[in-house]
Amino acid sequence: MANIDPFPLSESPIRHSAPPGLAETTPQRFDKLSNFDPRKHGDQLKHIAAIDRPLLGASSMGHTILVDFPTLEKDILRLKTGVVETAQIPDAIVNNARLELRAFFHSKIPPTEDAIAKNLISILNKKDFGGVCKRHTTAFTGNKYEDEAIKSKVDAGLYPNDHKPTDGTPDWTHVRLFIEFKRRGTSLDPFDDHDTETPEATAKSRKAVRNQLTNYALVIRNQQHRTCLYSLFVIGPEFRVMRWDQAGIIVTKKENYAEDPRLLLSFLAWFDSLDDERQGLDPTARLLTKNSRAYKLMDDYALKDPSDMPYKEGSSVPATYMAPRLGPCSPDLKHSVPAYNTRSQAKSAAAIELEDESYLDAVEPDGGDPRVFEYIREQFSESLEHDWPRYRLEVGPEKRIFLVGKPIWVSFWMFGRGTRGYVALDVKTRRFVFLKDSWRPFYVGVEPEGHYLELFASNQHDVPNLRVPAVVVHGDVAVRGKCQVTLTPLFARHRVAVAKKAIREAARESDTSLIAPTGQRDSRGAKHERSSDAEGLEDSTRRFDRDDRDAQDDQDTSYRHYTHYRIVVQDVCLPFTKIRSSKQLVRLTRDCIATHSLAYVKHGLLHRDVSAGNVIIRISLSATVNENGSRKVEWHGVLTDWELAKAVQAQEANREAQEQTMAAMPRQWPRQPERTVRGTWQFMSVAYVQHHPRWPVSVADELESFFHVMLFYSLRLLRHNINDVAAFVVEYFDGFTNEVNVGRRSSSVKREAMYNGIIHTSAGSKLGFTCEDDDPHYELDYIFDGLLHYFKARYAVIKENLRQEEMSQKAGKGRRPPPPIPGPFNQPLLTEDMEAQAKQLNTHDLVLRILDNALDSEREPAPYWPEEDVVPDRLPDSYDPRRLVIALNEMYTATAMATANHDPDGAPARKKARTDLSEPATVPSLSTDNGDGVAHSVDVLAVSFAPGRKGKGKGRALD
Repeated sequence: MANIDPFPLSESPIRHSAPPGLAETTPQRFDKLSNFDPRKHGDQLKHIAAIDRPLLGASSMGHTILVDFPTLEKDILRLKTGVVETAQIPDAIVNNARLELRAFFHSKIPPTEDAIAKNLISILNKKDFGGVCKRHTTAFTGNKYEDEAIKSKVDAGLYPNDHKPTDGTPDWTHVRLFIEFKRRGTSLDPFDDHDTETPEATAKSRKAVRNQLTNYALVIRNQQHRTCLYSLFVIGPEFRVMRWDQAGIIVTKKENYAEDPRLLLSFLAWFDSLDDERQGLDPTARLLTKNSRAYKLMDDYALKDPSDMPYKEGSSVPATYMAPRLGPCSPDLKHSVPAYNTRSQAKSAAAIELEDESYLDAVEPDGGDPRVFEYIREQFSESLEHDWPRYRLEVGPEKRIFLVGKPIWVSFWMFGRGTRGYVALDVKTRRFVFLKDSWRPFYVGVEPEGHYLELFASNQHDVPNLRVPAVVVHGDVAVRGKCQVTLTPLFARHRVAVAKKAIREAARESDTSLIAPTGQRDSRGAKHERSSDAEGLEDSTRRFDRDDRDAQDDQDTSYRHYTHYRIVVQDVCLPFTKIRSSKQLVRLTRDCIATHSLAYVKHGLLHRDVSAGNVIIRISLSATVNENGSRKVEWHGVLTDWELAKAVQAQEANREAQEQTMAAMPRQWPRQPERTVRGTWQFMSVAYVQHHPRWPVSVADELESFFHVMLFYSLRLLRHNINDVAAFVVEYFDGFTNEVNVGRRSSSVKREAMYNGIIHTSAGSKLGFTCEDDDPHYELDYIFDGLLHYFKARYAVIKENLRQEEMSQKAGKGRRPPPPIPGPFNQPLLTEDMEAQAKQLNTHDLVLRILDNALDSEREPAPYWPEEDVVPDRLPDSYDPRRLVIALNEMYTATAMATANHDPDGAPARKKARTDLSEPATVPSLSTDNGDGVAHSVDVLAVSFAPGRKGKGKGRALD
C-alpha cells in the first residue's frame, strides 16, 4: 500500500448549495420508506422479524458504497501502511491457516455455513505462535436466540475475552464486531462487485441477506452506544469488511481468504489492537457494571415511593412534602446520611471499583418539589427490566452525567437520525428527566432543537403560554473538542469531488485541443485569427475552473451528513393516547396551536413537523394552593420536536400588509439535501404535498396538520359513526394516489375532505361524533365542520389561482381560451367571502376562536362536554403500518419514479431510482385509472389491511 495521506476530514457543518430550480424548501421524498411511521403512530409495536427485516433491507437501498480494500485502509481506516504491515502477523500463523483452509474448501462435499463458521473460528482462536487476537475471542452463536422477542442469532462475533458468550447465544451488549457466514456463490451475496454505482443486489435471496445484516446492525445499535460498527461477511472462501454508521455502509469488494488468509487475519489482528473508541464505541457513554454504585442507584430510584403523586387531571396533592431522598436506600445504607455527605464512603467504594464513581457524590438539589408523578417512576422502572444494559451518558459542553436503561422508544430505521428516547436520572439533581439521543443533520443554517428551546426560554416570562419542553442541557457530542460525525457522507463527497475533478481536467484538455492558436497557419498556409466561438469556449473553460465550482464538487451526493446530538428536557410527558375525554383532547390541541402561534408571531418560526407524535401532555401542579392546603394536577398540551423548525417572516393579517410582507420576504432556500421525516406523511397538508418543493410550509399548512392530528386521535379514542377505523386510517392518513408525471399525492379521501369540506364514511354518510347516549356530540361536530368549511375555501382559492396561472401560461404561448359558456355556468368560481375565509387561515386567530368558543363555559347556550367519554382504542391490534409499507414496497418498483426527473440532490438517476420506494406510471393490476391521469391504489390497501386479516409471509425470515 502506497504511503498516501487519506482525504481530510471536516469537523464543520456542510454548506449545502441548492441546485437550480424552483425549490423553496428542503426537498422531501414522500416515497421514502423512512417517511412512514412503522409504529402505531407513536405506539411501539412488537418486533416481528418477518415484517421488520424486509422493511429495514428495503430502506437500506442506496446507502452502500463499494470500495476496494486499499481504499478502505487509506480513507476509512485511516492507515498509513495498511493492515498487513500494521499487524505483522507471523508467517507461521498465516501458513498454517492457508493449509487448513485449502484442505477444507477443496473437499468433494461443499461445506455448510455452520461448517465454514466453525472452521474459521477455530483458526482465529488458536493460540499457536501467539495467535491472531490477544484481547478478543471469536464465538459461534448461530443456533440460539438471546431474546425470543428479538429473534436474531448472528453466526459469530468478536468479543472481549472477559465477555465471551459461553452458552452459544449472542451477547448484543458486548459484541465488538459481528460475523455472518454464507455458503459459496453469489445467490446469498447482497452486493455486486461488478456494479460500483449501485452495488446492492436485487434478487430475492440476496435481498434477504441484506435484510438480515441490517437487522443485526440495528440490534447492536439499539443496545450499545456507537459512532460506527464493523462487521465481516464471509461467503464461502471469500470475505467482505463492512463499516456501518448512521448515514450508510462502506463495504469492500470480495477477497479470497482461503488462498491467502493474510489480509483477513491481519485485519482482525489490527482490530484486536484497537481501543474501544477506535472500534466504534462512544466514549461519552459508559456501560455500567452490576456491582457499581450507579447501577444500584438506578435500582433504588426505580422503587415505588410513598411520596409519588397521582397524575389524573384534577387530583388533589398536598402542597407540603417530605424532604428529598437523595441517597441510595439499599439495606446497608438506609440509615446513613445522604450520599452528598458521604464522600469518605464514596472514596472507599471507588477504591474497590475499577472505575471512579466520585461523580455520584456531586449532588446539587435544585430546591424544587422533589416528588414525582407515579407514571414517571413506573416508566423508569420498566426501563431497567430484563437486564437491559445501563449506561452513564455525558450531555452538553459541561459533560453533565445522566443514567439510562432501556429507551422507551427508538427509531425503527437503521439509517438516519437513529433517535432514542430515555427516562433518565440526572446525577446532579437526582431528578427524572427525558433524554433524547440522536444524530442531527449537520449543515450550515440547520440549528439543533435545543437552540430553539433556549430561544423560547429566553422570554418565557413575556410569553408564559408558549408550551414547549424546558431544556436542561444539550449539545453536539464531542470528544477532545471534536464532534462525532458520520464518515460515510464525507467519503462519498470526497469520491464525487475526485471524479468531477478528473472529468473536468479531461474535458479541459479536450477543449483546449480544439482551439487553434491565434496567428498560426493551417496545412494550406492560411492564417487564422481567434474566432468568437473559440474565445467563448476558452472563456467557459476558465469559468468552469472558478473556485466556487471547485467548492461545489462534492455537492452531488445523496448521503446525508449527521453529527451526534443529545438533549435533556425537564419533563417526562405523556402521549395524547392518555386523554380521558373529548374536551381534554380539544383543550390540549388548543394549547399546542396557541404555542405554534406564539412561536410564529414572537419568534418568526414555523414548526414544520406537526404530527401525532409531536403533541404531548405535560403533567404539573397548579401554582395556587386551595383552602385545603392542596394543589391540583393540571394537564397542558406541549408541542415538541422543534429540530425541523425554520425561521420565516410572520405575515400580517390584512391584505396590504401581507402583500408587502411577501414581496419583501427573501426567498427561502433549502439548507440541506432532501430530508426524510419519520411519521409526518400521515399529517402533511394536501397543499404542501401537492406543491412541494415549490411552496414552503405555511401557517395554513400547519393548521391543517393540527386538524389531521386532532381527527386522528378523535377517530381512535372517541365515539363516532365510522365502524372500521383501521380501514379509514389507511385510506385517509396512510394512503396516497399516484399521479402520472407528477408523483405521489395525498390520499383521495383526504383530498376530498379538504376540497369539498366534508368527510364521508364508507357508507356514504357524513362523519359525526356521538356521546355515550348516542346523541350527537355537537361541540366536536361544530369544530370539525367549522374547520373544514375554511379549508374548503382555501383549496377553492388555490384551485382557481392555479387555473388562472395555467390560462396565463397558455395565453403566453399564443393560445386563446374559449369564450365563456352562457347561462348559469358563467358564474365566478370564487366569491369574495371564500377569498376572505381562506385568508383567515394565514394566521392562527380563526382556529383558536373556533376552539375557544367550543370550550367557553360562559357561552350561551353553555357547551356540553361529556365526562371521561374516551373509549378503548378503536385502532385494533390488527392495524400494523409495517404491513402496509411492505405492501407498498411490493406494489411499486424503483424503475419508473415519476418524480425523479429532477433530483434535488443531483445524484445519478439510476442511483436515486434504486434508493427508495418508487411508483410506476400506472399500476394496472392493483388500481384503476379514472381517466384523469391518477392511479388510485388506496382501496386495495384498505382491503389488504382490514381488521383481523393477517398477512402471510412467503418464507421464513433468515435468522
